[in-house]
Amino acid sequence: MRLSLIEIDMGADPRFMENTVNTPMTISYIKSRKKLFVVLIVVILGLGGVGYWYVGIYWPAQYAKAVLTLETELQSYGAQSAQPQFRWRYDYDATMDTLTQHELFFTQFNKKIEDLSPPLFNQDMQNLQENLLFFGKTFLGGVDNARKRIDFTKNAIGLLRIYSPDSLTLRETQPPETRSAYLPEPRPQPFDLGTAIDDLKEQLTRGKFYADKMFNQGPLDLGGNTFAELKSLWEEMNRTADTVFPVAEQKFGRSYPLSSLPPPQELEKTIPGAASLDKFDKFETKLEGVVIRGGAEEIFRYSIYPQSPELESRSQSMSESLRKLKEKYGK
Repeated sequence: MRLSLIEIDMGADPRFMENTVNTPMTISYIKSRKKLFVVLIVVILGLGGVGYWYVGIYWPAQYAKAVLTLETELQSYGAQSAQPQFRWRYDYDATMDTLTQHELFFTQFNKKIEDLSPPLFNQDMQNLQENLLFFGKTFLGGVDNARKRIDFTKNAIGLLRIYSPDSLTLRETQPPETRSAYLPEPRPQPFDLGTAIDDLKEQLTRGKFYADKMFNQGPLDLGGNTFAELKSLWEEMNRTADTVFPVAEQKFGRSYPLSSLPPPQELEKTIPGAASLDKFDKFETKLEGVVIRGGAEEIFRYSIYPQSPELESRSQSMSESLRKLKEKYGK
């Protein structure tokens, strides 16, 4: 117990502390601690320098090199890839072959873009990466849209043969070698209400095969609101056949002359929904418009090289970023 008290007293005695500090062992310990501190400072500064070199110099240079290599690859593909050689306006086979080539290239190209890792603290390169990914997806989306539009237009041509077999537009959809032999079918004109209703019902029945393939999908970009309009008209025509036709037959009789039938707007006063009878003519007109605007080259160019304010803005931003990369890293 006395030993403990002596130890406490010695620790509290300034003279004891002074003697302790001045011992050779204590002086050596302090010097070693100072050396360790200096070494730690040097290591920290060294690591900081390496980190700055990697993040601020090496990483951006490697990213720029990869991006410029991809740009060269894209330019080379654009120069070497063949554009569709259209033999006539509706040469969809040539378009499909080119779309397959584009899909293969851009699938691989987009994978290379996704594998890039832009520097974390370089906002310009982060924005460039975002734009590269956007355009990569846009190109692939264009390929998909072109295929859907071609399929849609093919079915529209089949539907037009039912609703307007005498249309001269149908002749243009034929290959050059068979076009001269193509003769539009004369379209018989019904004289009485019953025959007209039978004809319209038959057209709806025959057209269902094509219409289902056209409209049983999500909205399709046809360069306007044509898809939604056509689908709405088709649905109204079918409702009219189910609701208006039976009432009209009952009211006027099947042998009633069409020339004596009031216009749809007048019929609406006595037969609810009769105003939709004019949708049949509108549908035929819209359908022919889709075929006219559905040439192979038009579809290809509109889908693969779309135009929009966002695309133009992103294109300008990407071009500026690439220009800066070439100036700094393209040597």
